[in-house]
Amino acid sequence: MAYVINGGDKPSAKFHHFVDLCCQAFNVVRKHGNLLLNLFGLMASSGISGVTMDAVRYIQRSLLLELTNAEAAAMFARMIQSSLKSWFTQFNFFLHNLAQLRFTGDHNDGELLSFVPRTYSMAQEGRLQSVEVYGYQKRYDPGKYYVYILRVQRVSQTDPSYLFRSYKEFVEFQQKLCIHFPLAKCYSLQSTSLHVGRSNIKQVAEKRRVDIKRFLTSLFKMADEICHSDLVYTFFHPLLRDQQEASIHEAKLKERKKERAINSESWRLRGELRLSVHYQRGILMVMVHHARELPAVPNGQEPSTYVKVYLLPDPHKQTKRKTKVVRRSCHPSFMEMLEYRMPLEIVQHRILQATVWNHDPLQENEFLGGISLPLESLDLSQETLQWYSLGNVHR
Repeated sequence: MAYVINGGDKPSAKFHHFVDLCCQAFNVVRKHGNLLLNLFGLMASSGISGVTMDAVRYIQRSLLLELTNAEAAAMFARMIQSSLKSWFTQFNFFLHNLAQLRFTGDHNDGELLSFVPRTYSMAQEGRLQSVEVYGYQKRYDPGKYYVYILRVQRVSQTDPSYLFRSYKEFVEFQQKLCIHFPLAKCYSLQSTSLHVGRSNIKQVAEKRRVDIKRFLTSLFKMADEICHSDLVYTFFHPLLRDQQEASIHEAKLKERKKERAINSESWRLRGELRLSVHYQRGILMVMVHHARELPAVPNGQEPSTYVKVYLLPDPHKQTKRKTKVVRRSCHPSFMEMLEYRMPLEIVQHRILQATVWNHDPLQENEFLGGISLPLESLDLSQETLQWYSLGNVHR
């Protein structure tokens, strides 16, 4: 059914509609649960063949009458997701992943880097005299991350030039060096990229600055055919973004160039998030249903997404809640209930912020968009269910 509804093996917004209809139908049945139980109870006491009190108790358990409609819908949606995880489905996904490894791998043969459009050489650029880490800057474009400022001195130039490279770009550079020069012993950045916990904080940035410094020192101690190879000169080639950067003395840049912000939002910040909000029995219930039309990540794959929710203001992040990660889907279905046990008079003065993120186990999680919803604008005594357009939000 899922294959037919989706028109293939990839999740779609059509399947979201199917899940929603199933959950609505389940709640319609639950609404008349007592009537159904009474009817089956009469049937069981009348001695009708095949209808026993055990059957009545089974129906009572299945109707989940102790749950609210939103809680029951979440449970029913999880049952649908569970039914999709049969051995056949997993085997099919395994074959699909093998095909992905074979046909969508990195085909950048030669010495090109993913962020540099062509190859450069020492003859074109001028011989490198020295490269050192000048510092680093915190950026918000739109997610928080750090870039490292490199001071590059060439033999043919009187004044140094300054380049801006991310840690992820350094890791790619080091990996390409290992591929092209497998016998060369260069300081490894790979182990430090496997950072457990938050990696976009100053302490991690400082540690990585030291690692990059050691990497550069080991690089330029190698033979000329390595440290002055085309790959090295391609990495240290000044890009257009290097010429457009702001002051190298600023420690934090909260806004980027207007053109870059426009370009960033044009492909990153799109899609919608479906939420329901309801206050009942002293609990604010935020149901995260689905997201749709999310962008692919830079490597062309569909994102592995999760949703993070806060009730602002929250300086100590005590209201942080997260959903599970849904792998490889531009139309993820979460169907998770997030609860806050707070008095109504406090809840009404909070702003619900929900952000969507792409989960990357090796690198920074990528911000895909978010919403800010003032709860005072809602009638919390009634369930509010709506699709919200994702955009940039202050984090």
